[in-house]
Amino acid sequence: MKKHWEAAFEDFAQNVLTESRAPGLIVGLNKDGESLYKKSFGYRDAEQRLELTPDTVMGLASVTKSFTCMAIMQLQEAGKLSVHDPVITYLPELRTPDRAKTEQMTIHHFMTHSAGFPPLPADSLAVKNSMLEVPLDENHPIYRFLKKEDVKPIETFADYLDTFNKQEYELLGAPGQYFSYSNDSYSLLGGIIHRVSGKPYDVYVKDHILDPAGMRSSTFYLSDLPKFPDVTTIYHYRESNDGLEVYPDPDWEDGLVVAASGFLHSTLRDMLNYAEIFRTGGLVGKERILSEESVKEMMRPHIRCSYDRYYGYGLMIQPDFFGQTMVEHGGAIKGVATQLTILPECGITAVSYANLVGTPVGELVTAAINTVVGRPAAASASIYREYHVPVEKMGRYVGRFISGEGADLSVMLEEGALQIVHNESITGNRSKEKYPLQPIGEDYFLVNVKGRALSVGFMTEDDGEVKAISYGFRIIPKEKK
Repeated sequence: MKKHWEAAFEDFAQNVLTESRAPGLIVGLNKDGESLYKKSFGYRDAEQRLELTPDTVMGLASVTKSFTCMAIMQLQEAGKLSVHDPVITYLPELRTPDRAKTEQMTIHHFMTHSAGFPPLPADSLAVKNSMLEVPLDENHPIYRFLKKEDVKPIETFADYLDTFNKQEYELLGAPGQYFSYSNDSYSLLGGIIHRVSGKPYDVYVKDHILDPAGMRSSTFYLSDLPKFPDVTTIYHYRESNDGLEVYPDPDWEDGLVVAASGFLHSTLRDMLNYAEIFRTGGLVGKERILSEESVKEMMRPHIRCSYDRYYGYGLMIQPDFFGQTMVEHGGAIKGVATQLTILPECGITAVSYANLVGTPVGELVTAAINTVVGRPAAASASIYREYHVPVEKMGRYVGRFISGEGADLSVMLEEGALQIVHNESITGNRSKEKYPLQPIGEDYFLVNVKGRALSVGFMTEDDGEVKAISYGFRIIPKEKK
């Protein structure tokens, strides 16, 4: 017989499945290391009607970043590096537009996305079967950062560094000044791990995290997937006469050169095992993966990353989730939506996957936690106060904002209200959908995008002029007139 909370959650989850159009999703919760709830909805293969299970191999995308930081912390414990070491100690070839700032960048700045990099395209060029592999017209945002002759596939880390160094951009500020989510920072951390440990990043993580944690169904290699009996089909969007169509895509994204930014594959069972490291202070069973102090550093709120969240090392922290600390990270690439969540004070760990990018698995996990403790599934711990922006001051937010990762956004003022428009996504779909911006603070707004509430911030110059937008945890520069 179902508990009352299970019925409430499953109604919520079924709505998520329907509205997101995801073929399948799965969620699992543990309490003090013991299974509390596991349930799948939909299918890992909708065409053959094969169900998702706790042993279905799926993508992790950016949840991989916590593994990267764990590797760095292990190497610090071994005395092979310090998170406060300058990056150029290990990557002397690294070049940015400002040599003095480059010399100030530390491993800590890379781990906290605060080195000063705007969203850049180099990481994407190292990903095979990626969303960038569509015909690029001459106005594609990537050409704002790289010359056409430099836009080519990246096969090795040396290629990657060479392309990274050729990018043309302005740093956002001094290292440590701003948070802006940077896949490139983590790809560069992968290179540091290789040079310091003497092992390629993927080999190091397997030897020092996956194997000791008993994660036997986790791998970086697409060539391993046929060896597993239970692997998801991934799904993607394409334009059709009826709008966007969801279809099975056989081509997983493959980014071994930049694996440290988001290319591990795993299962619900393995990831709940991994989450024990954060719940226990470094242990999986009797195996110590990391020291208790290093785990605390990973979960420490080092820098503010949105209206009510902070970033640790490969993890986001919401300090007041209904009076508790929530530690989490999501992931999103083609065919992948992933969420890892830990509530350390009450011993809850949770993981969710879906096989379609954009599925709100973070909201799904929050709903599961809410219903377990008797709250409504959709209850939000975020408190946004009403804020008034005079119409005459709204004009400064208007403009176009373009990212090296392919995002193209416009902020418009219509009938006294601000709207944000997605001009073109990295997939090439020209959605032109408008979303209202609700003021919640000085230069902060709230936007609801397909059921997800996101905070949006604007960066200003000393004279009050807007120079960039913080959207999707990235600082995207404003197009100069």
